[in-house]
Amino acid sequence: MGNNVKPLGGDIKPIGSEIKPLGGEVRPLGSDSGLARIRVPLPTDENGMIGRECPNLECGEYFKLKPGMGLQTSECICPYCRYKGQYGEFHTEQQIEYAKSVALKEFIEPELHRLHDSLRNLERSTRGSLVQIKVKTTGLSFPLKFYQERQLETHVTCASCGLEFAVYGVFAGCPDCGQLNAAIVFSRSIEVALKRLALLESIEDTDQGLREGILSDALSGGVSSFDAFGKALRNANKRLLPERPRNLFQNLAALSNALTEGIGKSLSDVIGEDAEEFLKKMFQARHIYEHNMGVVDNDFIERIPEYRYLKGRKYPLEQEEVAALLNTLLESGLKIQKALEEASANS
Repeated sequence: MGNNVKPLGGDIKPIGSEIKPLGGEVRPLGSDSGLARIRVPLPTDENGMIGRECPNLECGEYFKLKPGMGLQTSECICPYCRYKGQYGEFHTEQQIEYAKSVALKEFIEPELHRLHDSLRNLERSTRGSLVQIKVKTTGLSFPLKFYQERQLETHVTCASCGLEFAVYGVFAGCPDCGQLNAAIVFSRSIEVALKRLALLESIEDTDQGLREGILSDALSGGVSSFDAFGKALRNANKRLLPERPRNLFQNLAALSNALTEGIGKSLSDVIGEDAEEFLKKMFQARHIYEHNMGVVDNDFIERIPEYRYLKGRKYPLEQEEVAALLNTLLESGLKIQKALEEASANS
């Protein structure tokens, strides 16, 4: 991957080759060879963040981070493709062009004006002489190439090192320590679902349609969040989890088989038998609410035989049971993540 790194270009020497700069600065036209130096503070967005761009040509994605937080490190990690390089490699093209324009204005423009003044003095000194010199100059001013950082979708504070960063999409790794932010986002989504459930306390028991809608939405949203978290875990552990089936974390039997093959532990070994059985039941409840208006069908009874008495009737969703599902999904997801991390570290 190292051969696919794009050069910074120009005469800009980024500051931060030793350590991440607090102010997001670059040094143009500078080295230890005696050339003049100028420090160029990079403007931040409204949240105090500066943009970064992955130098891996196969990625090239944009993200932002807040200087002065996280680890004091000389390296940066792309949150998308995991490319690791020196911090100065991750300047965006707009930042480099801005730094160049500042260097031109601070150094070249004054020198051109001094040259212009010298030539004008020479012109005045030759007036009335046999040989006269005329001076005409244009373009002695260099405009600054200002820019704005882009807006991104997800803002995260790394639970491991404290760095604040922003990315496209939802799941990504920390640019400082590399820790996957999936657990933070997953925890937030479960927290939001639990807060929605709490709204039921202010809804009349007679409004069954609204109550059922909130319960079924929380049920479906919880399972979807668990599945999205699972996709992030699979991307981070490709050696341990298979690519198929696509929705591995919605198919608990397939997930258990994949864990057994990948880390030598079944799903029940990782999360416990009671949690696995509870998830199986609630995943089936989610399935019938998604595809059969909540009515218990033959497929439900085949998988959960003890609910045969409900055949042809709606499965009765209760607030306490859905809340228990959300908490179980969160606990189970984090246990699976820990098991995968331990297996990866020992492999």
